[in-house]
Amino acid sequence: MSKYLRASLGNDFGYTPGEQPSDAEGWLKLNSNESPLPPSAGVAAAVAQAAGELARYPSPVAEPLRSALAHMHGVKPEQVFVANGADQVLDCCFRAFASPGDPVVRTDPGYSLLPVLAALFSVRDVPVPIDVGGALPRDFATGSAVLRVVVNPNSPTGHWIEPETLEAALHDAMGVIAIDEAYCDFAPASCVPLLASHPSWLVIRTLSKSHALAGLRVGYALGDRAVIADLNAVRDSYPVDRCAIAGAVAALEDREHHQLIVDTVLRERARMGDRLIALGWTVEPSQANFVFASPPDGIRAATVAARLRAARILVRHFTLPGLDAALRITVGDGPATDRVLAVISSLDG
Repeated sequence: MSKYLRASLGNDFGYTPGEQPSDAEGWLKLNSNESPLPPSAGVAAAVAQAAGELARYPSPVAEPLRSALAHMHGVKPEQVFVANGADQVLDCCFRAFASPGDPVVRTDPGYSLLPVLAALFSVRDVPVPIDVGGALPRDFATGSAVLRVVVNPNSPTGHWIEPETLEAALHDAMGVIAIDEAYCDFAPASCVPLLASHPSWLVIRTLSKSHALAGLRVGYALGDRAVIADLNAVRDSYPVDRCAIAGAVAALEDREHHQLIVDTVLRERARMGDRLIALGWTVEPSQANFVFASPPDGIRAATVAARLRAARILVRHFTLPGLDAALRITVGDGPATDRVLAVISSLDG
């Protein structure tokens, strides 16, 4: 860091993503919750065609993608905000709703980008520990806050709260409620049908996971027109490029491939979880595209991560207290699951 960085941010400021080695190095990447399969075959052709128009700016509101998303979710285009990944949607939530010093409430554990955004925008970060089993604690919805962020299913634990249960828990909550559903396509249900009854809610989604578009960076929010207008007021001039818009539309159109990705994750998530339990691991119930699991007594999570790394398999080991005894392992395809389980099965404590 240079001497010019804002002192309030500190020397270690910044979001720490999962390790991203070169694609040519032969690693099995199960550390960033990416799709186990490549995107629809139609995506590359759509991106190539869009590349011919790169001399012109894209639509500021990401049309025709915005309308395609609206149609898919049964809302009006004016109820959709599209951005450069769900991360930028969250960024715009802080821009639009939180002034310096305002309290922003989030679950703990939760998405590690959120405290980084809080520091960046000089708001008061208010982490609220989730209950055992992933339930939203009562005090999450109480007290003053301009913005509350719920990651559902949660990351890194994978816990999921049923929409009706979440609705009851947030009944009296003040401020904007942002429900981050990045992993919701792997869960039983979404909060999107509840939006009509809650004008202060936003549901945030991404095409990185179940549509395999992590490399194109496309995220969006759904909500009341007025709250979506707030996000548009603070967005970048052209947040989604032409290639990303075209590729995302093509991905949405291929519903069969999307379902193949989801089915692959559900199948392999169950297989990995069952096998880990049989090996003595503690596996949290996950409705996401990863498992969060702790090895048996006598085996440290850091040791397992190192053994997997020696086999050129990357998983995520968090060093924060409360998380450091477990690993978050992205669900891959069948051969990926086989590789991971082969290494773990060979551990002798």
